[in-house]
Amino acid sequence: MGGIALKELAQIASAVQVSSTMAMDALAKKMKADGIDVIGFGAGEPDFNTPDHIKAAAEQAIAGNVTRYTPASGTAELKQAVCRRMKEDCGLDYTPEQVVVSSGAKHCVYLALRALVDPGDEVILPAPFWVSYLELVKMAGGVPVVVTAPESAGFKMTAGQLAAAITPRTKALILNNPCNPTGMVYDREELAALARVCVERDIYIISDEIYYSLMYDGAGFTSVAALGEGVKERAILVNGVSKSYAMTG
Repeated sequence: MGGIALKELAQIASAVQVSSTMAMDALAKKMKADGIDVIGFGAGEPDFNTPDHIKAAAEQAIAGNVTRYTPASGTAELKQAVCRRMKEDCGLDYTPEQVVVSSGAKHCVYLALRALVDPGDEVILPAPFWVSYLELVKMAGGVPVVVTAPESAGFKMTAGQLAAAITPRTKALILNNPCNPTGMVYDREELAALARVCVERDIYIISDEIYYSLMYDGAGFTSVAALGEGVKERAILVNGVSKSYAMTG
């Protein structure tokens, strides 16, 4: 018998590239299983375990049958906890109504793009960037505009580069600070310069700050939303527990 002829998959889905990060991670794990001494630099994952009190709380929740449907944007208690964390860590004032909980930071980035981007809208990506950003923009029907920040500039995009990349079709900038893969961190002045361009040209900032608590050598972190109300109105902050609390799974 011949194979069954099926209709083609969606063009957008078919155009999505396999995650090179996960491919590298799978290869590293296979090499380790084969007895090869290898260090994997693929998936961003802490080398410590999930704290015991978090694991205990999860067990208690399951035992207490906290396993039912929740509001689509997250439970009220969880969103209040997010607001407290943003206030304590970043000095940001948010209300639970401004918080949406998803299944992960990548999911948040995708949902933000789906909410903002119409087909043909441009989204600026400073490079080097996390590989998924490019595919997420394309999945939302957007056009990625890559701006290269060279090593000689500390892998940091300048305000001049950002302004030059903006066109009438520009809808948003994806900013990853601290950055994966370079480890680069914008200081407050550098971030403020970028934010001024976004406010003046009226574009959104999808700010992926998932690594904000993994700062070392005394380096300080500034959330882009802390730079004034004009910036905060245009900023969609992306954060989560996967990196800070070793809960990537």
